[in-house]
Amino acid sequence: MNADITYILAMSCVLPALIGIYRYNKIDRKYHPFIYMMILTAIIETIFYLAEKIPASGRFTSLTVNIYMLINFVLFLYFVYINGYLGKKIFHWLIASAAAVFVINYIYEQSILKTFFYLLCFVSAIMLIISIDILSRQTMAIKYKLINNCWFWISSFSIIYNAFTLLIFGLYYFAMFNTPKGKAIGEIQHFANFICYLFFAVAIIKIPKKK
Repeated sequence: MNADITYILAMSCVLPALIGIYRYNKIDRKYHPFIYMMILTAIIETIFYLAEKIPASGRFTSLTVNIYMLINFVLFLYFVYINGYLGKKIFHWLIASAAAVFVINYIYEQSILKTFFYLLCFVSAIMLIISIDILSRQTMAIKYKLINNCWFWISSFSIIYNAFTLLIFGLYYFAMFNTPKGKAIGEIQHFANFICYLFFAVAIIKIPKKK
């Protein structure tokens, strides 16, 4: 796939980030962690783009990915916690578990400069399960139509995003990293992410204004 197309697809995450920044002061603070997640993703994609211009930067890119996975996971947990979709004890337990997986993955790889596969699978699996639970709750909501419910959009495309990461990108891409099929899966992920980012932007638009 053309490098310019790849970059455009990857940087589509800037759209929800910009919309989130624009709406930041218009929405309740309990939605702000989701905005931070979009901004963080835009920053990471920018770092990836710049790293491609710098020789021998791949190892430090992996370090950035590992840190990003942890911070993004904590932001997600905090987001669903302050909105009542996660209990306090489970919130703390999941953060501690992610930190433990991070350490275990470090011991296994014997380096922090390699992308942590087990951490990727752990955070993706937890976010997928929580997103499914949130979406199931939206079907019972009667206050808003689903199409006007920001949580419907957030949970729906979080399911798609994390399911792809866990079941396709994580399990197959890492196993076939240097093969043509592995590279093809990596390219497909750009399209999957592009679709999710577009609808994350819709989700932010659907967030109600604060009273």
